[in-house]
Parts: sequence; C-alpha cells; structure tokens
Amino acid sequence: MNIIPTNIITGFLGVGKTNLIKHLLAHKPAHENWAILVNEFGEVGIDGALLRENGTMVKEIPGGCMCCTAGLPMQVGLTQLLRTQKFDRLLIEPTGLGHPLEVIQTLLNSFQGVLELKACLTLIDPRHFSSERHLGNEIFRQQLDVADVIVASKTDLASENDLQAMNKQLKTWQLDERPVTQAEQGELSAHWLNLPHNQHIPLPSHAHHHGGDYPAATLATPSEEQPITEKRNQGQGYFSCGWAIHPAQVFALNDIFNWISGLNCDRLKAVLITDQGIIALNLADGVVKMLELDECEDSRLEIIHHEELEWDKLGKEFEQCLE
Repeated sequence: MNIIPTNIITGFLGVGKTNLIKHLLAHKPAHENWAILVNEFGEVGIDGALLRENGTMVKEIPGGCMCCTAGLPMQVGLTQLLRTQKFDRLLIEPTGLGHPLEVIQTLLNSFQGVLELKACLTLIDPRHFSSERHLGNEIFRQQLDVADVIVASKTDLASENDLQAMNKQLKTWQLDERPVTQAEQGELSAHWLNLPHNQHIPLPSHAHHHGGDYPAATLATPSEEQPITEKRNQGQGYFSCGWAIHPAQVFALNDIFNWISGLNCDRLKAVLITDQGIIALNLADGVVKMLELDECEDSRLEIIHHEELEWDKLGKEFEQCLE
C-alpha cells in the first residue's frame, strides 16, 4: 500500500482547528479521499458530525488525551481507520488539551512504513499571548514547540498589543524563525500540508497517563425511554459536561441561542435538531457562531471550562430550551 501523508493540526481550545480542517476538506483535490482522526476532551462526540458533512471518513476518540496509556486509543483508532477504506491523506486533530509530542511519538513508533508524518500545524490565537493562564500552560507551550508551521487565527479580533505580545513571545521562545502564516475564517492554503516535519524537541522517554478506560467511545444515541444522557470528564485543569438527546426531541432555536449567548465558559460546541433545521453552534471567547448542517443522528452539546460549573443546573436550563 502507498504510504499515507499525515498532518497533525493542533492548537489550544477555541483557536478554530475544526473550522480550518473543514476549509481544507472543501478545497482538497476532487480525486482524493481524506480521513480525519479527531480527539475531543469531552466524551459526547461533536466534531465528527461537523467534519462528516462532505462524506469524509472520520474516526472519533473522545474522553481526554488520545496519547494516554502509551497511545493505545490512538493506535486503536488509526488501525480501525486504515482497515475501513483507502485514503490519500490523514489529518489528526488532537484535543486542545492534548499532548501533540506523544501523538508524534505514537506515529513514529507504531506506524512507520504506513503513515508519513508531514508538517505539524499549530493554530494560535494572538490574544492568548496576553493571558498568563495560557502562557503558563505546559500544553500550550508544547503545541508551539512541535510546530513546523505556526498559523495565527482570529487576527481580526486581536489588538495591536496582542500581535506585539505574540511576536515578542515567539522570539523569546526562539520560535520566530518557524514559518508563520494567517488563517482568516479558517482559510488556509493546502500547500502548507506538504512541508516536511522536523523533530524540533526530543520525544518523551515515557508515556503519561490521565486515567480512563480505553478505547473510549462516544455516547450512543439515547433511547425514547431515556431521551437525554449526560457524561462528564475532567483533567489537565479543565472540566467538561456533555449531553446527547434523542432525535425526536426538538429545540427552539431562539431559546437555545439566547441561553448559550449568556453562558460564561471557555468552550461550547453543539449540533442540535431545532425548529429551524439542524444547527451547529460554537461558543468561544464570548462569541456564538451558527452553521446550518444537512443531517445528524441526534442532538449533542458539550461545555468545557477551567473551573467546575453547576452541571445539574445547566442541564435543566438546557432541557428548558426544548419545544
């Protein structure tokens, strides 16, 4: 079989990784089949619904960092993908709270001769360089250390001070000589994917472990008898709670949009069956974005925050948005 070019697309929570991958998929060569391995911190599974829109083969690994326990969940997910169908390129999207260095290690140790690791793309939001919570986060730094290409997103929302802080920090961390480009609204030329990967920092000597049973699986579609199911997760200093809702349940779009707009959390993603069609909702940096989708199996919503929230209260408020 042909060796498959593989790219890791990493970056912290809310920088726009999924949006950028959707753009790359929409502009890939028409004759090529691409596959996605996506890892979510939460255990509900939402990104898969967003990325399957054009028939792309997607394998989800939920519930934390897929490189835990010596990369077992990642190895299982990749093996399942490779057995499913032939494809011409693989894109790997680790969770924004994952360790990309150990993802690289798993690829190099377990899939030599099958996958060829090409450029690792790290998305950054310039505003994060004015945030001590981001600058002091070990994962944030590692995502930049492994980058072959640094992609600045959301520059239209950044101030001149944010951009100066970003450039100063990249220079302090001796990253200013790496290729740097911008991706407005997730738009990025695919030629960046073909650059080679360089091993900028040593691979870890041992795997880390955050707990959990692997291989994990996303929540199954709830039954009519129990139309709403919930799953929580925590790790790396963050907390999540997600809900899956039976497809017979329909949300009032205006109510759910207003509720989400009033939430204070680091990250929210949702794919919902509403009275105005199937809608994807995305909350990051206090801004809610909405996208129409063609289909989904059920409704799902996930909230991530750096502090534990009143999940029971939020769950009741969420249910109140049903018609």
